[in-house]
Amino acid sequence: MTTRNFHYKRVMRVFALFVFLLLSAVFHVQAQTPRFKVIAFYHGTFDQAHIAFVKEANQWFPQIAAQYGFSYEATTNWDNLNASFLSNYQVVLFLDDLPASASQRSAFQTYMQNGGGWMGFHVCAWTDNAASWSWYHNTFLGSGNFTTNTWGPSSATLRVDDRTHPSTARLPATFTSAVSEWYGWQNDLRNNSNIRVLASIDPVSFPLGNQAGNIWYSGYYPIMWTNKNYKMIYANFGHNAMNYTTNTQTSSTFASEIQNRFLIDGLLWLGGVDPGPAPAIPIPGTVQAESFTTMSGIQTEATTDAGGGQNIGYTDAGDWLDYKVNVQTAGAYKVEFRVASQTAGGAIELRKDAAVLGSVSVPVTGAWQTWTTVSDTVDLTAGEQTLRVQVAAAGFNLNWIRFSSATNPPSVIPVGQVITLRGNNSLYVSGENGTKAMICDRAAPQTWEQFSVLDAGNGKVNLRSMGKFVSSENGTKAMTCNRTTAASYEAFDWITNADGTISLRGNNGMYVSSENGEQAMNCNRATIDGWEKFNFTIVGPVASAAALAVSAPVQTEQPAAGIVYPNPFGSQLNYTLPATISSHTVAIYDLSGKQVLRTVVRSKQSTYFLNVGSLPRGLYILDISSGTYHQRVKVQKAE
Repeated sequence: MTTRNFHYKRVMRVFALFVFLLLSAVFHVQAQTPRFKVIAFYHGTFDQAHIAFVKEANQWFPQIAAQYGFSYEATTNWDNLNASFLSNYQVVLFLDDLPASASQRSAFQTYMQNGGGWMGFHVCAWTDNAASWSWYHNTFLGSGNFTTNTWGPSSATLRVDDRTHPSTARLPATFTSAVSEWYGWQNDLRNNSNIRVLASIDPVSFPLGNQAGNIWYSGYYPIMWTNKNYKMIYANFGHNAMNYTTNTQTSSTFASEIQNRFLIDGLLWLGGVDPGPAPAIPIPGTVQAESFTTMSGIQTEATTDAGGGQNIGYTDAGDWLDYKVNVQTAGAYKVEFRVASQTAGGAIELRKDAAVLGSVSVPVTGAWQTWTTVSDTVDLTAGEQTLRVQVAAAGFNLNWIRFSSATNPPSVIPVGQVITLRGNNSLYVSGENGTKAMICDRAAPQTWEQFSVLDAGNGKVNLRSMGKFVSSENGTKAMTCNRTTAASYEAFDWITNADGTISLRGNNGMYVSSENGEQAMNCNRATIDGWEKFNFTIVGPVASAAALAVSAPVQTEQPAAGIVYPNPFGSQLNYTLPATISSHTVAIYDLSGKQVLRTVVRSKQSTYFLNVGSLPRGLYILDISSGTYHQRVKVQKAE
């Protein structure tokens, strides 16, 4: 080879390497480019309930942004409402206020008229002087002045008025909202041809509120809507329940998975992105009943089962729910159904396409919120697929479905026990006393390496060491063990692997990694490999486990539910109530939400009677309320 040829080939190799690195950099930038950019404006200084919402919004939205490929920023500088700044963003959020100065308002109006996207929450629409910014309150929102509100904050059954909009296409006909204060408005949005109401208060929610003077008994109250002339969505929620004495938050605006689905799909629509299909739920793991992709004949409601959230109910034979899942490994699985039934029991079939994979009988538990678990063993193929839960016989509620490998060693979760966790590097996990990120590098377990396993509800566990809870940090940074209370970041699926080890999956759907002890632990692995497997050893029972702090606020226990009979009924419907209930309100609604009967009962009786002979045959909702007691039952007029 001549010197000249050698020099030429060396130059070409250097040039090729340069081109490769340049292209790699370009592709990296493209991969990191967000699909769209969101900027949220807030103050975070008025009303602890609004401040609590802003704080959790500025935690929740970045998680969703990371999951769906857009960027999220938040600012308290409302002077950033100017053309130069807004040109960098496709979507604007108002979390707890609206623009105040003329320049801010003008810039926002121009931004919207030029095709910008906007989502606003709760108090950003409040005004008692709509004329002060008529374009915003009367033209853009259409609502005009605030006129009424409910108190205290509570969840409501929302009726989806329009399921053709991209933000509501994946919602059921009705669903239970997260807790909020609710506003009513001067203008009837149904009379505004530019306004498209997406969801409103379902009449079964009445009476709504519990403070005299702030209780809604009837009426039409829109909750979510859009304006056909703008790319916008308004959501009349964003006020958490609070203990104002201690400034303690007692509810979360993001507690409703279905309501969150609306927010996610709404944001994607505003950002110009097709929401696409729902992400598959990994199996083994727990599937929340309300996480269906499609359904027929089902309603959701708040549950008092461990972990809170929602359950599905009002089941009739022939109703069904579809779930998009991703089975990691083909084989036999134990499938557990968390169920409750007041009087009738029922039966569930798990189906794939036309094939029945397994079935369970639902026992009578005595009340709609008294829960038990029933199970069967089914064979599942690997990969993404749709599983159907079919109501074979009616009369039950369903909270969650848990899948675990039936061919693995028994998946006994050591709830109520203190354990140690050892990574595949044969070293122990340490909580580091909550002073720094967790790590898996201890040669021998001491107190920092011991964890109490607590029931987090919904088939999940909390881990607690030195009085503090382990947090996945949603996979956005290294894991810590420094939380005084447990919320979603502190809940984990406990998964038993085929080799006898266990894995932990965070609420973000990712697995905990020991990082082989070489760096702080993370919860950001999409699959299970060696570093995501742990051996556990039981040290002993949790001391005074019942006295340990729990994640949810303690609530006063409701009286046990009464009994409604006969059901189906004829000319008379009877019901009983707990002995503690005296005066109460009883109402009957047809399935369109129209109230067909309402009466106030002021005397205590052993059995109450309703004359319903004039009602036509069909299905109805019987609604009974007294103070904090509230019972809804689906009933049928058969003759």
